[in-house]
Amino acid sequence: MTGAETRPVHLDTDPGLDDLLAIALAFALPELRVDALTTVAGNAGIDRVTENAQRFAALAGRALPIGRGAAAPLALSPCDAAHFHGEDGRRGVSIPALDRRPVEAAGSLLHSRLGQAGVRCVVALGPLTNLALLAREQPSLLRGLEVVWMGGALEGGNVTPVAEFNAYADPLALSMLLDSAADLRVIPLEVTETVVLREADLGATPFGASELGRTLEAVLRALMEAEQPLAGELRASLHDPCAVLAATGHDLFRYEEKVIQINVDESSDRGRLSELPSGSGRTVHYAVEARVDEIKRVFLDRLRELGEAA
Repeated sequence: MTGAETRPVHLDTDPGLDDLLAIALAFALPELRVDALTTVAGNAGIDRVTENAQRFAALAGRALPIGRGAAAPLALSPCDAAHFHGEDGRRGVSIPALDRRPVEAAGSLLHSRLGQAGVRCVVALGPLTNLALLAREQPSLLRGLEVVWMGGALEGGNVTPVAEFNAYADPLALSMLLDSAADLRVIPLEVTETVVLREADLGATPFGASELGRTLEAVLRALMEAEQPLAGELRASLHDPCAVLAATGHDLFRYEEKVIQINVDESSDRGRLSELPSGSGRTVHYAVEARVDEIKRVFLDRLRELGEAA
């Protein structure tokens, strides 16, 4: 993965264990420059995920703008993934505390970074509420914007039998993005769940002995422990890191052009994606296959370099 120009990106996220690993990967990749970050309620409540983002950025030595986003979905009942990520969003993994700093509202930060600053790629790792609000209030900012989103599933879910969590948490938000002028690249659950790290893939200190490296290892192992009751083995699926890697533009995923829609009702089909016939609407770039070994190699190599450099 060399030769690409550095691309400024905005992260919109709900950290979250795999979100923290994805943020670290975005910091570590020479192909990307994280311009700013906004938070959204999802894996845990908005105060928790915002604090996690602030603490982790400080630990990584990144003084980037952080915006506090939506605390609830646009419609339907709110939900979280505390049963998986813990009430604090990190299953008790210690990240050094810092003085609480004021943060911007996500809407104003998105406006400034996508407008005046000219950032044209958002990597979205949680529910799409913040971007849907932007589409409602300032739709022109989404024209020509690439949104790389980890979410959705056409082949079964992880929060219900038919729905993936980020889609289920705010299905109306995805529906609004599908109707917007944004260029949507979907990295769905059925692809990210094939990108699995196992304990045998890790060395004794996989990300170095620095405080950042030890924290990254603790986050990864907490993610493995969270997945173990589901998978029956110590392993972790690299859901959100896949979306970060997709934003590099490297040939790590195979895509098909699909027309999709999402069920926005409060029913057993809430958040369910379905594919419509070609020509019946705007298409999205929908990942259907991942280069698993290459993704795992890049993930481990880049996070090791990040941890060792800290």
